[in-house]
Amino acid sequence: MEGLEALRREIDAIDSMILDLLRRRMEVCRKIKLYKIHNGLPLRDEAREAEVLSRAEPFTNIFQEIIRSCREVEAAV
Repeated sequence: MEGLEALRREIDAIDSMILDLLRRRMEVCRKIKLYKIHNGLPLRDEAREAEVLSRAEPFTNIFQEIIRSCREVEAAV
């Protein structure tokens, strides 16, 4: 069995990867907003949000928050 500190280091490494991926996702959200504005598309796509959430089981609540954060990023750009 691994020691507690080793397991915590593993969690820390995973958390770091998650944060890097979330930062990348937010940057893509900014690019999507610019694309939508340039092409006259609505900023919010509820069908797309539902599609993302349907793939997120059992992490739907987490992805709802990620989507909300992306909407905030899109609103701020």
